Amino acid sequence: MKVVHWNISKVSHPMYALRKYEDELFKHLREFRPDWKIERFWRHEGRILGSTVFSWPLYKSKNADIVHATSQTLAPTIYFNKKPKRFIVTVHDLAPLVYTSEITDFSMRIQFILTPKALKKADKIIAISEFTKRELIRLTGINEDKIIVIYQGVDHRRYKPMDTIECKKKFGLNPDDKHILVVSSNKEHKRMDLAKKIFDSLRSIREDVKMLKAGYGEVLQGEGIINIGWIPEMMMPLLFNAADVFLHTSEYEGFGLPVLEAMACGTPVVAFKKASVPELLGNRGCLVEQDDEESIVREFTNKILETMDKGKDRKAVKHSKAFSWRRTAEETIKVYEEDLAK
Repeated sequence: MKVVHWNISKVSHPMYALRKYEDELFKHLREFRPDWKIERFWRHEGRILGSTVFSWPLYKSKNADIVHATSQTLAPTIYFNKKPKRFIVTVHDLAPLVYTSEITDFSMRIQFILTPKALKKADKIIAISEFTKRELIRLTGINEDKIIVIYQGVDHRRYKPMDTIECKKKFGLNPDDKHILVVSSNKEHKRMDLAKKIFDSLRSIREDVKMLKAGYGEVLQGEGIINIGWIPEMMMPLLFNAADVFLHTSEYEGFGLPVLEAMACGTPVVAFKKASVPELLGNRGCLVEQDDEESIVREFTNKILETMDKGKDRKAVKHSKAFSWRRTAEETIKVYEEDLAK
C-alpha cells in the first residue's frame, strides 16, 4: 500500500496546531504500518509558489493508492491534477465561511470559493470533531455518510503536570501572582476583545492577577497583560503549567488543541460552551453559556475566581488520556483500509 500525504505546512514552518497534526499523524502511521510506503508532500517554500493557491498544481499523487490532503484548503488541488485513486481530506474548521472578515486577501477568497465544492469530490472526509462534521453538513451540504470524526491527540509524555512555581520561574514570573493564560491569535472568532474585558473585570477584584498572552506574535494591550509572543514547542508544557487557569474565549473551534493540552497539564480550563469545546472537556473544566456580553463577562470572571486557587485538576489529566496521537493514527488507518476495500 502506498499513501501520500499532501501537507499544507512548509518544512520551515514553526510548530502550530495544524503542523502538529500533520507531523504526529505521519510519525504514528509509519510506526503502525512499517509495511506501507507512506510519504509526505510539503508545501513549496517560495513566496509565490508557496502560497496556497499557487501551490495547488505542484502537489503530485505519485501513483499512490491513497492521497490524504491533511487540510481542507488543499482539496481544490484535485482541480489541477488527475484525481487520485482514492482521495481523503481532513477538515479542521470552516471559520472563514462563517466569519467572512477573516478572509483578508485574494488568495483566501479563492480558497474558500473552491474548497466547499472540491470537498464534495473527496472519497472520504475526516472531521476533527463532531462540531466540524455538523458544520460541514450545514455549510456545504456534504452527505454525512462520507464524513468520519477522528479527534486529535496530545503527547502525554510532554504535556503533563509539573510544579507550577518552578514553571513560573522559568518565564521570570512572580510566583506570588496568579496567571491566566490565553493561547490564541487575534482573529474575530477567538474573541480577544472578550478576553480583555474578562481580565479587566478580574483586575478590578484582585490586583495579583496577570494575563499571559501567547501565540502568533499578536498582542493585547493593557495593565497586567504580559505578551509572551511565540513560544517554542518544547516550552509550551512549561507555559501551561505556569498558569493557574487556562482561559479560552473562542466561540468557533474545529477542535481546540490548546484546551486539551491545558487539561493534560492539569491546568484548570474556563471556556465557552460552544463549538467543539464541550466534546473535549466532557464534565471537566468550567463552561460558560450566557448570551448577553455583560452576563458572559460576569460568569467568566466568577468561574475563574472560583478556580484559580484550587491548583492542579487531576481529574482533567485523567480525562485527557482518552485523546492520543496513537489513537488518531489507529482510526485513520481504519479509514484507509475501509475506503480501499470498497
